[in-house]
Amino acid sequence: MRSSRLLPLLFIVACNRVPGPGDSCKPTEIRCVDPKTELACDKGTFIAAPCKGPLGCREEGDKHLVCDFAGNAEGDPCSSDEEGAARCVGEKARITCRGGKYTIDQCRGDDGCKGGGSVRCDQSKGETGDPCRGATNACTTDGKNVLTCVEGKLQISASCPGEGGCSVIEHKIDCDLGKKDDPKKKSAVP
Repeated sequence: MRSSRLLPLLFIVACNRVPGPGDSCKPTEIRCVDPKTELACDKGTFIAAPCKGPLGCREEGDKHLVCDFAGNAEGDPCSSDEEGAARCVGEKARITCRGGKYTIDQCRGDDGCKGGGSVRCDQSKGETGDPCRGATNACTTDGKNVLTCVEGKLQISASCPGEGGCSVIEHKIDCDLGKKDDPKKKSAVP
């Protein structure tokens, strides 16, 4: 007799079960676990992902859930279904979901990081060791060197000892080599 009373209770608990990491989900489905964590759908399975920004995980408007990931750290998990989702972190950095992890890019150029419909990050200036992707060139923030992306990090590839140093002209990196007798005093970097 005791077990017959327990069955309806187990059925009610099973029907009202809150999903968790590893449970199946529909694409774009998210749930707030707590004010700083979301369950995000990643290829049909829920994963726990942090929402460390000041607005955390919250409901907006008509049951629309939002995760503020602007405060997340490099390497924090994100749904690969949200590949490319980006936000500015202050005026000089951008956080982006790439391959299931958040990456942080420095936006040291004069235009910094600008948000809105699409996030733009000016990486025309950088520092040795800044993370980078692809065939990227930049000037050092002091304007004395050209940086090139090598194995995912910016490294000095040329010195610009001339008066003009390293500068960005019409979206191209120029390096003043400072040779007065050379008619091509300025050298454009591809």
